[in-house]
Amino acid sequence: MKRLSFLLAILAMPAWAQDWKVDYGRSEIRFVIKQMNVPVEGGFRRFHVQASFDAAKPEQGQFRVDVDMAGIDTGSEEGDGEVRRPAWLDASRHPKASFVSKSIRRDASGRYTVAGDMIVKGRVRALSAPMLLTPQRDGGWLATGRFALKRSDFDIGGGEWADPSVVANDIDGRFKILLLP
Repeated sequence: MKRLSFLLAILAMPAWAQDWKVDYGRSEIRFVIKQMNVPVEGGFRRFHVQASFDAAKPEQGQFRVDVDMAGIDTGSEEGDGEVRRPAWLDASRHPKASFVSKSIRRDASGRYTVAGDMIVKGRVRALSAPMLLTPQRDGGWLATGRFALKRSDFDIGGGEWADPSVVANDIDGRFKILLLP
């Protein structure tokens, strides 16, 4: 009887979210923005992800993503240098952007909505993003999703670049994060 009580007590304990490692070589954070109505794709070379998540109890999970603004990759050195300047990302004064989750909701099998705060250039805005979790053979997960930002919400591309007919206000963000046990 003592064993049965012990077993039932363990089974009744809440499942704690697991802390995951990230395979950065197979993970990416990318974006698409239109310049003079032509899509321009880029990404970030350096970022750090903290993920604590249990697919059975997503509401207990948390994600934090810190992106190194100096690690932007626009496809050209000239473009990288320009967007690091104060009118754009102001990478010297604001070296990182962050996303900190506040809630995770299961929408369907393998599909979730992650909501939290996006912090860029010291400005905080609410962000909600759908996320697809695909199980991996090694016991990990591939987390993929997209999110939309308005560059004007974060004072990105101000001054002469503020005109949305030159550089669109809409930024299409994309992520692919490989989580390992």
